[in-house]
Amino acid sequence: MKGHQMKLKISLSQIPRLPPLRGDNIIPDPLVGMVEDGEKYSVTFDLKKDCTTTQKFIKIMKKVSNGHDLVNCDYNFYPTIQVDTFTKMKKRMNWIIENLTADDDVPNPEKWLVLDEDTLDPEVLKLNALHLYFEDVTASIKGDNFRGPQVYGTSGAMYHLLEEINQLVHSMENFGDPGEHSDFFGTIRLSDHDRDYPTENLTDEDYNNFITDFEWGDLTLDYFRVGKDLQTCYATNDVELVKTKGLEQQITVHPAFEMRFQDESKTWREYMGDWIKDNSLDQYYDFTLPKFNSGRIVLGNINLTGTDKETVLKEMLKCTGITNIEMIDE
Repeated sequence: MKGHQMKLKISLSQIPRLPPLRGDNIIPDPLVGMVEDGEKYSVTFDLKKDCTTTQKFIKIMKKVSNGHDLVNCDYNFYPTIQVDTFTKMKKRMNWIIENLTADDDVPNPEKWLVLDEDTLDPEVLKLNALHLYFEDVTASIKGDNFRGPQVYGTSGAMYHLLEEINQLVHSMENFGDPGEHSDFFGTIRLSDHDRDYPTENLTDEDYNNFITDFEWGDLTLDYFRVGKDLQTCYATNDVELVKTKGLEQQITVHPAFEMRFQDESKTWREYMGDWIKDNSLDQYYDFTLPKFNSGRIVLGNINLTGTDKETVLKEMLKCTGITNIEMIDE
């Protein structure tokens, strides 16, 4: 007897949406029965048996769905953007700009931010300015009565458009000629319907499960705090945050995870030690403590039974939303 193998099955919709980036819905999706074959896809991950953090994750995932039919699901998808999709995103952004300009209740975007739909240039300066506009206006419309996307009326409608600007910018800013290279990265966060997220504290044993070497098809525990950890500070060269002791290291195991269908560069970790030393940052923290370990915790890896990497990636690049997530005990 080899024991039970816990699996995590993620079902996705391939019904076209633009942008196919971010979602906030309830699962199981009540419309899932209406999705036809050819418009849906699923992937299954084998969860690790010998990882203490994974066992905590399994326990938490069972708590999320135990006794409750509906679960809140937030997700962000970051697929390789093809040329035709990139052009559609530019047109979508310009449509949003036009709608925001026509609304007298929010500051209007400057005219020069309209994107050139006849070029494949990402126009990074405009994208940066659009992201700043998103940040500023979102802050300005959040009054005492603002409750995010649940609001009906001007603020709620504007919230959706502003959030769409945010997601479009992050997907378009790294656009280049895809060539033969494609990848997909997705984050998913779950919670009990109308309840708090269940969590368990990370211990030194959990921190020692952090790694920076990932394989294609890995399922990893997502970062789950407001703020930057050491790894993010290094990536953004945020020296001042370290000096003001503003680091927010990951502290919990939680029902949030990442799907990694990509080839990842592993060279950055070789330079973080030099960055700490060159900026004399080790006087602010003891970076030898386990909680400062870099990377993520691998919870499992994709099960390729009956399929292959090429097919999985081809199908994942079509996916636009989550319809269900299941824990399977085999």
